[in-house]
Amino acid sequence: MSERKGTREPIRNHDGDAVYTSFSERPPAEFMLDLFHRALLVISVVLAAGLPVYFLLWARGIGGPLPMQYGVDGEVTREGSPAEAVIVLSVLGITTIGLAVLTRYPRIFNFPFMLTEHNVQRQYKNAVQMLVWVAAGMALLEVVMIGVWMGVLSENLFWIPVAAILGSTVVFIVRMFKLR
Repeated sequence: MSERKGTREPIRNHDGDAVYTSFSERPPAEFMLDLFHRALLVISVVLAAGLPVYFLLWARGIGGPLPMQYGVDGEVTREGSPAEAVIVLSVLGITTIGLAVLTRYPRIFNFPFMLTEHNVQRQYKNAVQMLVWVAAGMALLEVVMIGVWMGVLSENLFWIPVAAILGSTVVFIVRMFKLR
């Protein structure tokens, strides 16, 4: 016979804190992002949704191929059609919007240690802020890609959004362990 959900006493650690052993036991998020992070998330979503449409309208007049892949030396190793570029931008945009949606559900994230009643909200907030920065980096990647294809930005700028994505991930994972 199965036990009814929510009828058992919570598991407690040696300090007496409730430990959440499953997603369903975790409490909902009780924090609100600060204005800066909310604005960064909104801007990222607007860019992720709007840039593929903007590029599609701009690319209708392009007759030739666009650079799609670069070698280690910075030379173009593969070219593709504007339609392929729109597909790439759309996939990146959908992924960015997906990250923005995930920021609403921090209780389903995986953490490398047990969440307790004392650390759960700060871990949620840290994880959500990390996703906001990763989404912003991905939106910036779209901006650089379009800028390169339009001829107004250098392909040497690709390292900036990549560094933002990787750097924010490292910073927030290290911070996660400090907030433990």
